[in-house]
Amino acid sequence: VVKDGEVDFQAMAVRERMLSRPQVFDVSKFLKEHPGGSTIVLPHLGTDITEVFSNDDVHVHSKAAHSMMQRYRIGILSGAKRKAAPQHQGMKALDFSKPIIMQIGHLGNNYNDFIHRPQVLDEPARFFESDFLEIFSRTPWYVVPLVWLPVITGMVLLSLKMGLTPLGAGLIFLGGLFTWTLIEYVLHRFLFHLDEWVQFNYWAITLHFLIHGVHHLLPMDPMRLVFPPILTFILLLGFYNLFRVFLDTPEAVSFTAGGLLGYVGYDLTHYYLHHSGTPFLSHFSSMKSYHLAHHYKNPLLGYGITSKLWDYVFDTMLPVEDKPKEKSS
Repeated sequence: VVKDGEVDFQAMAVRERMLSRPQVFDVSKFLKEHPGGSTIVLPHLGTDITEVFSNDDVHVHSKAAHSMMQRYRIGILSGAKRKAAPQHQGMKALDFSKPIIMQIGHLGNNYNDFIHRPQVLDEPARFFESDFLEIFSRTPWYVVPLVWLPVITGMVLLSLKMGLTPLGAGLIFLGGLFTWTLIEYVLHRFLFHLDEWVQFNYWAITLHFLIHGVHHLLPMDPMRLVFPPILTFILLLGFYNLFRVFLDTPEAVSFTAGGLLGYVGYDLTHYYLHHSGTPFLSHFSSMKSYHLAHHYKNPLLGYGITSKLWDYVFDTMLPVEDKPKEKSS
C-alpha cells in the first residue's frame, strides 16, 4: 500500500510508475510491449492516468487492456476503497508456471473467450516439459529469411533451368507474389479463426492453439509470432500441388516462389508490427494500429497484415482510432 503523503511523482517517473486513483502501477516490464509503443506511455509516467486510461473520449481502451493492467498494480493509496480485480465467472485459466500445451485443451467451451483476452508475460510461455520439444515451439524472426530466401532463389533458378525465359519467370513470379496477398487473407480469416468451431474437442483446441490461438493469447511473445519452418513447409507443399493443377511444372515452381516471397514479407511485417515501437513509414504505422486493433478490440474484423486490400474487397474493414485524442484545454 502506498500512503498519500509518500507518493513522490518524480521518483515514480524514474521507476516507470503510473498512478490511477486509487491504484499505483509499475509498468517498467510493459513499456516495450505496449501495443502502441513505449512513446505513448512515456509522457504519462509518474502522472495520474485516470482520464487517459478510462475516458473513451480520450482513447478507447479494450476490456483486455483493463484486465492486463491489473498485472502491474503494485499498491493502493491508503484510505482508498479496495476494488477487486475483475473475475471472469466460471472461466478456467492456465497455470503459466507449468507447460501450457497439455492444459489448453481443457478450456473446452471457454477456449474462444479465453484466448481473446490477451496477456503479456515477463518471459515466453513454456509449451512442453521436454527441452527438446520446447526448442521446436520457439521460432526467432530471423529464421524466416535465413531458411526461405535461399529456397526462393533456388526455385527461381530452377524454373529458368526448366525452360522459362527471365521475363516469363519474372511475370509469373509477380503473379504468385500478388496471389499471396489473397492467400494471407483467406488463411487468416477462414483457417486461423476457426476459434469457435474447435471447442468441441480437446485435440482440435490444442491444434488450433499451436497454429494461431497462442498468438491471440500471447500477442507480444516474440518466440511464437512467426511460423515455424516445418509448418510453412507443409503449407508450401500443399499450395505447390494446388498450383500444379493449373500450371505446368516450370510455371508452378516460379509461381510458388513468388508466393513464398510474399509469405516471407508477411511474417517479417507481422513481427515488425508487434515489436517495432513507432514504425518509420506511414503505411506500417497505419497497419500497426490496424492489426493491434484486431488483437485487442475485434478479432472478427481486420484480417489484413501487409495491407487492407482484401478487407476492403470482402467488407471486413476494422474501424481504427490511430492515436489518442488530444485533451482539450
